[in-house]
Amino acid sequence: MCKPEITINLRRFRVALKSKETGEEATVFITLDKTQLQAAQLCGQSSKELIERFAARNGYELLDVIGKPDKLSIKIGRASCRERV
Repeated sequence: MCKPEITINLRRFRVALKSKETGEEATVFITLDKTQLQAAQLCGQSSKELIERFAARNGYELLDVIGKPDKLSIKIGRASCRERV
């Protein structure tokens, strides 16, 4: 029997970034799926290295990861998944 909902575990990191284009600094949240972090770990990357790559792809330089990540989870009902397909 199928579960009525899907749970996705997330980690939300508070980070300080600097725009490569304007030089402006900002503190923002970057949220990653826990499986992304696990896959990076299998490749020998830390969460900080993964966030650095993510920021660089979007035109930012990572200055700092602030504190520990927040642990979040979201639940999506199977019915809402079928409606979107």
